[in-house]
Amino acid sequence: MENSEDQSDYIEQVVDRCQKLIHTGIWEGVQESRLTGWLGCLRNCDAGLLGAYLLDNLAFRSRDQYASLLDTVFHDLCFTDRGTQRQLLDVLRKKPEDCAEIKIRVAPVIGHTAPPTKSGPYILRLAQRRYRIHNDWLVWPHTLGKMADLSDIFFVDDFCGTGNQFIEFLMGIEIQEILKANPGVRITYLVTAVHSDGLARINKMYPYVNVVWGEHLRPINAVLSSEAFARYRIPGFSNLIESQYQSAIKYTGLPVKGRIADGFGSLGLAYGFSHATPNNTLPIFWMSTPKLTALLDR
Repeated sequence: MENSEDQSDYIEQVVDRCQKLIHTGIWEGVQESRLTGWLGCLRNCDAGLLGAYLLDNLAFRSRDQYASLLDTVFHDLCFTDRGTQRQLLDVLRKKPEDCAEIKIRVAPVIGHTAPPTKSGPYILRLAQRRYRIHNDWLVWPHTLGKMADLSDIFFVDDFCGTGNQFIEFLMGIEIQEILKANPGVRITYLVTAVHSDGLARINKMYPYVNVVWGEHLRPINAVLSSEAFARYRIPGFSNLIESQYQSAIKYTGLPVKGRIADGFGSLGLAYGFSHATPNNTLPIFWMSTPKLTALLDR
């Protein structure tokens, strides 16, 4: 099916912009060859307009942009030590023995049986190098149950979508037992990007957890939602995109049902980091099939 002149102009403008984002390093982490292959796969099923629309709404964070998100989370973050406000990073750069009266620990969000390659430890290592955090403040979360008299625990993660993973993590480390062993301990969840669904669920189930984030995603970030389509005041545009999307899913062999078909938790995001793509993002961005070249790394 031939695109109209307006559609062809839109496709050309979006693709040209994306290529410039790659060339200038703003989209460092997206390979131009994969962009070309991904677009070609969608054109093969007459979904070129869909490809441009998905790219137009893709929020991709390069390494430098991700570092800025980390800065938003960590810079100016304070905690209360015996009635005195202290900058967290000022303390974490010192040796614990030089300020033995301060009882805080920082841990990655990772299950006891999960491999250390998961994003929580990776992000904490990035933060440790970036802010020169002394290693002795860092602990594996499953060891927290053996500690007592802590005043603050900071959990570090890169992404919170539905909130399921973080809630399962808290249950897995037996957070209630940790609270019993450390009366009055404050729990802070440091996450570089959080979706409003996950934030609401954590606030409901664990109201004592303070969530600090760098970027807040909302329903408008669901690329096939009415909120996202509302930005395009073109009659019939949403129906055309949805029709092309369904055709592309069938043609490329992507899942049409199941836990991740619409992005985990049905969040349907168009979002990714240079180091990974959340499973809440639509699979059409990150899943490879014999008929689809993945644009982003999972």
